[in-house]
Amino acid sequence: MAIPPTLCVGIDLDDLRYYRGIHALPPAVETPVVFERAVPRFVDLCGRLGLRATLFTISSDLRWDEARESLAHAARAGHEIASHSRSHFYDLSRKERRRIEAEVAGSRDDLQDALGVPVVGFRGPGYNLSPTLLSVLAQTGFRYDASILPSPAYWAARAAIIGGMRLAGRRSASIPGRMRDFLRGRRPFVWGRVAPGLKEFPITACGPARLPLIGTTLTRASPMRDHLLWFARRLPFVHLEFHAIDFLDIAQDGLDPALAIEPALGVPLAVRMDSYEHALRTLGAGRQNPVLAAM
Repeated sequence: MAIPPTLCVGIDLDDLRYYRGIHALPPAVETPVVFERAVPRFVDLCGRLGLRATLFTISSDLRWDEARESLAHAARAGHEIASHSRSHFYDLSRKERRRIEAEVAGSRDDLQDALGVPVVGFRGPGYNLSPTLLSVLAQTGFRYDASILPSPAYWAARAAIIGGMRLAGRRSASIPGRMRDFLRGRRPFVWGRVAPGLKEFPITACGPARLPLIGTTLTRASPMRDHLLWFARRLPFVHLEFHAIDFLDIAQDGLDPALAIEPALGVPLAVRMDSYEHALRTLGAGRQNPVLAAM
């Protein structure tokens, strides 16, 4: 898939309840803080830089008025709304076909009905895929998937953390996923027999170590951040991924201090925002910036 120099930006709007599940923290009162605080900060940042992005949305969050209003504002600003499933089951790829269809097609229908925008893209919870999930995407009318994160280092670190938690008697809601998906290449491609015609837009991984180009690795000025940006600038296709938690702050947003276990929340929000702006300016210079649906 030959493309000109391109920067695509995405953000996964994972609610804090999923991070509590990852770290085996007890449930807490759920609030729409992701849509009240994180999404506006992200959309404002993109607006200052003249960038468009794709917002991967869990459709069950549409139960909040704040979610519908925030997403509608983003869509009016030229951003794309895509599916991140209906319920964000980390093991969605392992479920039976009927359950996958309900999560995938149901999420698209929820988003389209609530927001009045076409939804043609998908990202699997935890970047996890399976032949059945890919087949459902192709057969239910999705044009692309954006779940591939070609970073063996990320897969290995996640598997080690999940395994260590189990040994300590704590069970993470996350799963390691299929290792072979984390060994794929960085360039966009089209799936073959398992999902005919379905495009794939991998998240960028950089350097010999294949470190992921995500908000967590770009939180502050550092040799690692600058190395990632130097490497990414030399790639024809760059797909930078954020998460909503990258744009939240424990003190400012009244979050549970136990969530400080998340690396991004250990860096002051102002420092992160400056670093993210630097990264987006650096990577966007001289590149096209389509939403993924326009690729």
